[in-house]
Amino acid sequence: MNESKSNWKQIAPDEIRLFGRKVIYADYNEEDMNEETIAKILTDVFPIHLDNVAQIDYLEKYYKGYQPIIGKKKEVRPTINNTVVENNAYFVTEFKKSYVFGEPIQYVQRGEIANDEVSVLNSYMLEIEKYPKDMELAESMYISGIGHRIVLPSNDNESPFNIENLDSKMTFVVYSSFLPHKKLFACTYTIGVKDNMLRGSIYTKTGYYKINKENLASTFEVTFVKPHILGRIPILEYNLNKSRLGIIEIVMDIFNQINRITSNEMDGLEQYVQSLLVFVNQDIDPEDFKDLLDLGAVKIATSDPSRPADIKLLSNNIDHLNTKTLHDRLLNNALTIIGIPKNNEKSTGGDTGQARMIGEGWTMADERAKQDEMQFKRCANPELELILRICKLTPRSEINTLTVKQVEQKFTRNKSDNFLVKSQGMMNQIKSGIAPDVAMASSGLYSDTNEVYNKSMEFYGGVDKWIQLFFGEANKQLNDNKNANKDYSEQE
Repeated sequence: MNESKSNWKQIAPDEIRLFGRKVIYADYNEEDMNEETIAKILTDVFPIHLDNVAQIDYLEKYYKGYQPIIGKKKEVRPTINNTVVENNAYFVTEFKKSYVFGEPIQYVQRGEIANDEVSVLNSYMLEIEKYPKDMELAESMYISGIGHRIVLPSNDNESPFNIENLDSKMTFVVYSSFLPHKKLFACTYTIGVKDNMLRGSIYTKTGYYKINKENLASTFEVTFVKPHILGRIPILEYNLNKSRLGIIEIVMDIFNQINRITSNEMDGLEQYVQSLLVFVNQDIDPEDFKDLLDLGAVKIATSDPSRPADIKLLSNNIDHLNTKTLHDRLLNNALTIIGIPKNNEKSTGGDTGQARMIGEGWTMADERAKQDEMQFKRCANPELELILRICKLTPRSEINTLTVKQVEQKFTRNKSDNFLVKSQGMMNQIKSGIAPDVAMASSGLYSDTNEVYNKSMEFYGGVDKWIQLFFGEANKQLNDNKNANKDYSEQE
C-alpha cells in the first residue's frame, strides 16, 4: 500500500500552463489531395497533433483528479504531508455541461415550409441517441477546448444516418493555409495493443483512404480505398472558442493554489495536534521519553534553582478564518472568470427575483451560455448540412426537401424561471397583433415553438377559431376590468 502510494507520487503531473490547442494547417488546396500529398502532409503535421494530444491527455487527467498537488513535497516534518485534491475542475466542467446541454437540443422550423420533415428530423435524432452524445461532446469541449464526431450513412436502424463521437487524442483535421482555410482531410486512427501499429482512416471531400504506420520512425503508408458521394468530409471538428481553450486551463493556476491552501491547512492542523515537546533545562533519555508517551505524564527535577526545568509544547496554529477568506476569494475569482454563479452569495440590489439572479451570477452564467450555444451552432451547421444530404441520398428517408436555412437549433434551459412575466409578455404581443408563433418563440417559454403552435391550432380547430376564441375572451376580460374600475370609482 505504501509502495503504491509512493509510486503514485513519483508520477504526479508537473504544474504547467496551457494556452489552447493548435490548428493544423498545410500549404495545399482541396484539389491537391491524393495518396502522395496526404502522406507528405501527415509527416509534417503529425508532431503538431501529438503536441495537442499530450495537452488533451493532461487536461483529461486533471479533470479526473490527477493534479500536481499529488506530488507535494514537504522539507520540514515530511511525515506530516497531506495531499488534498479539491477537484474544482470536475465541478466547473459538470456545471457547464449540465447547464448548457442538460436538456436535448431541439430542431425547430424557420418559416412555414416542411413542418413534418422537421419533426422527422427530431425523431431521427432521438433514435440514434444524439442528445446524450451531445453531452459527451460538450464534456470534451469544456475539458480540452475541442471535440470530434463522425456522421456516416446507416442501414442498421430507421434513421438513414448515424452519429458517433471520436476520441480527440486520435482524431485531427487538417486545414488549408490559404484563405478561406477549407478542410483538406480528416484523420482518425487507433494503435494496436499487440503490434503497436497505427491504423487509421482518412476522409477527403470525395475519397476514402487507409493509413498504416509501423512505429514512430517509419513513414505513413496511404492507400486509396474508394470514392464517396457525400460531397463533405464526414468527420466534424468542434471548438469551444477561437483559441480552442478549455475552461479548466483558464483557471488552472487558481485551482492549484486552492489545492495547496487546503493541503497546507490540513498539515497545520495535524502538526498542531502532534506538537513537538521542548525540554527546557532538562535532559531526558529515550527510555524516559517513551515512558512519557505511555503514561501521559513526566516527572522533572531542577538541579540548579537559577535554571528552572520546564516542558513546553512547540506549536503555532493556523488562523483558519484568514485561510478560508483567501480560499473563498480564489474560488470566487475562478468562478467569475469562467461564468459560473457563486454559491451562498448574498443577493444585491433588493430581494426581487431579477436582482437575486444578477447578484448571484445567474445572469452572467446565462450570457456565457449563450456564447457557448452560438459557437456550438456554428460548428454544428456543417454537421446538419451533411445529415440532410445523407437523408436526401437515401431512398427510404422521409426528409427530401428540408434545407439548413429552414431549420434552427434550440437550446433549452430553465423555462419555468419568471414564468408569469414571460407568459404575460407573450399574451401582450398577441394582443398587439404579433403572430402567435412569433410571440411564442420570443417569449422563451418553449423549446419547440413549432410543435406547440401546431398542437394549439389543432386543439382549437384552426387559426381562425383560435383567434376568435382567444381575442373574444381577452376582450371580455378587458371589459370586465373596465366595468370593475368604473364601479370602484363611483363608490369612491
